[in-house]
Amino acid sequence: MFRKLFRWRTILNGLGLLHVVAADEKPLRAELLGAGQMEQFGKTLAASHQLSPTRSRDRLLPRLAANEDVLINVCNQLTDAVVANRRITPAAEWLLDNFYLLEDQIRTAKRHLPKGYSRELPRLARGLSADLPRVYDIALKTISHGDGRVDPESLSRFVVAYQTVTPLKLGELWAIPIMLRLALIENLRRVAVRVADGMRDRDLAAFWADQMTEIAEKDPKNLIIIVADMARSSPPMTTQFVSEFARRLQGQSAALALPLTWIERLLSESQQTIEQLVQAENQKQAAAQVSISNSIASLRFLSGMDWREFVEKMSLVEHTLRGDPQGAYAKMDFATRDRYRHAVEHTAKRSPLSELEVAEAAIQLSIASVIASQTDSRRAHVGFYLVDDGLPLLERAVEYRNSLRDRLKRRCGNMPILPYIAAIALFTLLLTAGVLVRVHWTTIASWTFIVMAVLLLLATSQFAMALVNWLVTLLVAPNLLPRMDYSKGIPTASRTLVVVPTMITSRHAVEDLVEALEIRFLANRDDNLHFALLTDFLDAATEVLPEDEELVGLAAERILALNDKYSSAGADHFFLLHRPRQWNAGEAKWMGYERKRGKLADLNALLRGGTSAFSRLAGEPAVLASVKYVITLDTDTQLPRDSARQFASAMAHPLNRAEFDAASGCVKHGYGILQPRVAVSMPATDQSRYARLFGSEPGIDPYTRAVSDVYQDVFGEGSFVGKGIYDVDAFEQSLKGRFPENRILSHDLLEGCYVRSALLSDVQLYEEYPSRYSADASRRHRWIRGDWQIASWLLRRVPGNGVD
Repeated sequence: MFRKLFRWRTILNGLGLLHVVAADEKPLRAELLGAGQMEQFGKTLAASHQLSPTRSRDRLLPRLAANEDVLINVCNQLTDAVVANRRITPAAEWLLDNFYLLEDQIRTAKRHLPKGYSRELPRLARGLSADLPRVYDIALKTISHGDGRVDPESLSRFVVAYQTVTPLKLGELWAIPIMLRLALIENLRRVAVRVADGMRDRDLAAFWADQMTEIAEKDPKNLIIIVADMARSSPPMTTQFVSEFARRLQGQSAALALPLTWIERLLSESQQTIEQLVQAENQKQAAAQVSISNSIASLRFLSGMDWREFVEKMSLVEHTLRGDPQGAYAKMDFATRDRYRHAVEHTAKRSPLSELEVAEAAIQLSIASVIASQTDSRRAHVGFYLVDDGLPLLERAVEYRNSLRDRLKRRCGNMPILPYIAAIALFTLLLTAGVLVRVHWTTIASWTFIVMAVLLLLATSQFAMALVNWLVTLLVAPNLLPRMDYSKGIPTASRTLVVVPTMITSRHAVEDLVEALEIRFLANRDDNLHFALLTDFLDAATEVLPEDEELVGLAAERILALNDKYSSAGADHFFLLHRPRQWNAGEAKWMGYERKRGKLADLNALLRGGTSAFSRLAGEPAVLASVKYVITLDTDTQLPRDSARQFASAMAHPLNRAEFDAASGCVKHGYGILQPRVAVSMPATDQSRYARLFGSEPGIDPYTRAVSDVYQDVFGEGSFVGKGIYDVDAFEQSLKGRFPENRILSHDLLEGCYVRSALLSDVQLYEEYPSRYSADASRRHRWIRGDWQIASWLLRRVPGNGVD
């Protein structure tokens, strides 16, 4: 008999059933509160919270890792039980069925909770959540009073009520979803531990019940010995053990009444009965199932909810900034509003004022600007004091404490050209000197050494510039342009015209041009977005060629067909604006006046009611008078989906609006041109081996990539390369009569300097890359020729143009 007892103990030890896990923390379960009750509780909780003035180590990430280990261990135990065909509870089934979701949510929590993140959040000084972030305690209370269920209405009313007593910081509002996720994982861990403990107790009960059933059938006289062995092992009289033991033995043979009687007498010492414990176990299983199902449903809810809308609705800073005198803040896109809020948060960290007080100070400065100037200027926009030139005024108003890094950054930002050129010159000299010191002076002539040094300077300067540009991209944060929210469409005040300056060469070319225009339209459909072909004929020895009328007639016919196909209650979407040839004495041929630059100049004149230089118009031109912006593209440039809206939304922002300075004849503030990034389309790189080799070449390519982000981030300006959006009025004011005739070929760069261009680096256009070396060389020859013309024009005064 002792041998059997030893065998049973060995089996129990192997199952781990003699070492019952100590009770873990209780599940997050408190009095259930409705939305109205949560609102009242929010005020009470805010009044009870006291913040700690000091920081402490991060305790959330270690706890998350521990929770992950526990949940994985519990799910492994449950899996083993299922494989062994042992019965598990409904709560355990919920855990197993949704374990993939738990793993995903834990990964999400780790990704959204980087190391040290919680240390930046205000912490509580006392209570059960002492030294933990305040917002984490808010999440715990939300989960506790909802039994794992997160209700958006209750949560919103709870947070609003809390902030009537104590405002939450922006960082805390953004941390609410991750803290709720951590609290739900914590709750699941606590319930899972109890589920696992219950399973072990039921397995222990099943073990003893099976042994007794077997002995009762074979040798009933020895049943008392088994009961004695069970009594000596001191089994846990938990609800799980008793209910499972009773379930297996009740209703069996009369001999099995002995162990049930022993348990009944043992329970009577604590005024309990088997029926009471069975009923309590059923209630526990139901409660565990509800908690787990609610927690898992809440995790799904957290993943699907739009937290951006929640944060903006809850943020007192957001509500304050919406008091922008211009009313532009509420009409901006989310990314721009978020940038403003982060600016408030950054300023408040080094100011004695709170985030709400900093936002109010910015609003007061913008209101004061409106009162002082009585004009709708960029100074009247709150963003001028948060992310633009008015930031020093706000910092003085809120007693901002500048760090050494801030002072250094601002000093370099005031004159960025000096440190930029100095860095390039330093690297150039170091690289050149590094090569020249290895040259043996005595073996070469002096003039040879000088020529070698000059050539080395040219070569190393290119590498030095690339090196400095790379370093700048590491040290300087991207300077994304603010935008309005045009996701629902371009408003009438920002009506935009997409134009493709090109030449009509053949019937096939006309068909291709119209088809490409239709594709651009289908990707950017909008009631206030229009498309036009600006066309010339090929250069010729005579003013008119026999095929001219046929080609322009075909183009007009196709444009009218597009208007009929996509007709709407509003104005026409498609236009053809064709110019006749004019005699060019310098070129000694008939051609379009000033080519692309002339087309855009004639278009601007037409848009502003001037004399039309176009001999053929297709489409009803009345709507063109209200065009605010023009997007100009090359023939092979693709306009990706909704990129036109992104162009217009950036141009219309108050901080980007061009302000013309009559004294200098240039745009002084804002931008008249926005240049996107230009990349090579993937199909274009497969046209030939040459395109595959050079179409995606690394480095800074001013054609296929427009310009490095360095220039926008450091100097606040970009380079216009002929594809982008421009403000018609600013363009006309700055460039009308500016350039001499037949003198400027590469006009894009000069136009960008006078009208002031910016790089819209997060918007990208695509176009083809030359498929042959000869085509690429011809294009580069044209650029070099144009650059030489610009240089010669800038180095001497040109009579009659008013510019040196």
